Amino acid sequence: MIMVLWVITILSVIVLEFSFAMRTEVGIVKNFQEELKLYAMAEGGVERTIAELVYKHDPRIHQKRKNLTSEEIAPEIKEWVTDGRKYRLAFDRGFCEVRVMGEAGKVNINLVSETMLRKIISNLGLEGEARDTVVDSILDWRDADDFYRLNGAENEFYQSLKEPYDCKNGNLDSLEELLLIRGVTPELFFGKRSKPEKGEKNEIQGGGLKDVFSVYASGEQIDVNSAPLSVLRFFLGIPGEIGRQIIKAREEKEFANQQDLLQRVPALLPFWGELGRFLIFRSNNPYYSLEVQARAREGGPVRGIKVIVKIDSREKGKYKIIQWVDDWV
Repeated sequence: MIMVLWVITILSVIVLEFSFAMRTEVGIVKNFQEELKLYAMAEGGVERTIAELVYKHDPRIHQKRKNLTSEEIAPEIKEWVTDGRKYRLAFDRGFCEVRVMGEAGKVNINLVSETMLRKIISNLGLEGEARDTVVDSILDWRDADDFYRLNGAENEFYQSLKEPYDCKNGNLDSLEELLLIRGVTPELFFGKRSKPEKGEKNEIQGGGLKDVFSVYASGEQIDVNSAPLSVLRFFLGIPGEIGRQIIKAREEKEFANQQDLLQRVPALLPFWGELGRFLIFRSNNPYYSLEVQARAREGGPVRGIKVIVKIDSREKGKYKIIQWVDDWV
């Protein structure tokens, strides 16, 4: 009898352990399936966004839309605006939120002048030696020689680090290279996130280098219809409130020209003499950043993808993926 009881006890423990293991595996498989579904939705969001951008650059479709009145264009066929506003795409098992930003609305880190670079870094909150270290080090990273600027850094500095590497001595291939440069901290690069003001959603009040610069922008001229708030504030140097007025006005309709901009945002007039030469109103820059977040339900887990794409009619499918980042949130 005692032996039978021991056998039953041992078998019970084995069965319980087996059941627990199976339950764990079922949970893992379920989570894996959920991840795959979310990732598939995120990929679908990327593909839909790229299709919209291809249409945006197709002269035939653009002309067809141009010939229609606003009342004749159904919401689902309207041209997507590339200023970072959110578009929501519904799927059978969830939805995607998509933000598409034209790189024409940013400043090219490889072409920005020393004077403008110093101004932007100052507007981002750095002064004195800290600002000069960042500016001189970026310029030393870009130039082809090994001569130090007063507060800069060349190969000798980077080779002395705990994990040494070489100074680029050339143009940046990606914006994330800034994190390798002396003086550029994660806080300066990503910006300081703070509580949004009334009427705002998750705005980075402090801004960061990644919100202002790009390696795919045209130079120091920005498309005012694509420029994010950080560029309007820290590159143009206008107050945040005027920047928000610009964004609110262009959400209703893109600015056609200088007169249209000043008429709809008159508060910009006192600043115009200094910044007018930096603005353009329609760019043919083919580079875009896409940020896609997929959810199965409101408040559920998120799967994100970030993509930089070039729209090019010479490529197969009329586009080329420049950068693809999985698990982006």
